[in-house]
Amino acid sequence: MRWHNGPVSITIAHLREHLTAYLHRWPESECEVRPLLDLDSPSGFDRSTVPGHVTASAIVLNAADEVLLIHHRALDRWFQPGGHLEPGDESLPAAARREAVEETGLGALELLDPAPIHIDVHPIPANPRKGEAAHDHYDVRYLFRAAGTDLTPAAAEVHAAEWRPVGDLDSDDLIARLKSY
Repeated sequence: MRWHNGPVSITIAHLREHLTAYLHRWPESECEVRPLLDLDSPSGFDRSTVPGHVTASAIVLNAADEVLLIHHRALDRWFQPGGHLEPGDESLPAAARREAVEETGLGALELLDPAPIHIDVHPIPANPRKGEAAHDHYDVRYLFRAAGTDLTPAAAEVHAAEWRPVGDLDSDDLIARLKSY
């Protein structure tokens, strides 16, 4: 597990390009996306930025249309794989792919759409052990298809990784959107 508090190579222009593509497809989501559209500094990608910062997640489907979920150690909940942006991440989808591979041990992941499938704003509780105040994650989610199904969870970050029914995802909007693919 790598913890990073420095600048990333992803730009505000890149984020806005992806948000524009997202809103073109899902215009009803403008209220949730507004805080991201208002970002004007690369510090919005830095994990130390409060009240919130951008993260990237992978919604990964297998051939049976099951979704990959991880059980997060710190939050004690099932989520899609994802996390903070790091130097070297060339794009938001690349960051989502990297996180999914790191957390689950999956190999090849095919990006099914270059535009995000979902954007979610969710609170993260304070973590005194890491010196982090409570904050929000502006989670930009991308849809991938996995070539294989063998999982090797990264024990430092997750308790488990499993293929689960799509209905186990944390958002009814996201579940509905998956039906359009």
